[in-house]
Amino acid sequence: MEVQTKKQLRVELFQVEMPTNGDNSCTACDTVQVKLVSAIQEVQKLFDKIGCEILFKHTTVKSLEEAEKFNINASPTIRVGHFDFYPNHVSECSEAREWFWDDETLAEPNEVILIQVLLKGYFSKTENTERKKLSPYILKHLTDKEIQKTNCGCK
Repeated sequence: MEVQTKKQLRVELFQVEMPTNGDNSCTACDTVQVKLVSAIQEVQKLFDKIGCEILFKHTTVKSLEEAEKFNINASPTIRVGHFDFYPNHVSECSEAREWFWDDETLAEPNEVILIQVLLKGYFSKTENTERKKLSPYILKHLTDKEIQKTNCGCK
């Protein structure tokens, strides 16, 4: 007898740890995570019918080395299979982000767009091995954190 195994779709949300606030999170990333989880729940209903399971993981990036290891360039980055969906940081000093999808520019993705992202990631079979350049926003936050870590505490 052959054991039937479910196909799995890995979904990972990468978020850069923010050293400037008390809880090391950011509102933009938290909002995207809530919408992403909701989109995953909706898509999982369909995937149950085709024998596919969505495995969700949230990863907090704490250093430049981790950002390079995970090959991200923005925060948050949503990785669905081999497909990455991420915003453009408007500036290194601003929390403002621009998300691009289907010829639209948005301040944040909605649940419908995230459902489309999940489906695109499911069907995307080509792995992108190109190294991404870290955005100035990520560099600033992770570099500031490294400075704080090595500082004597006088800052």
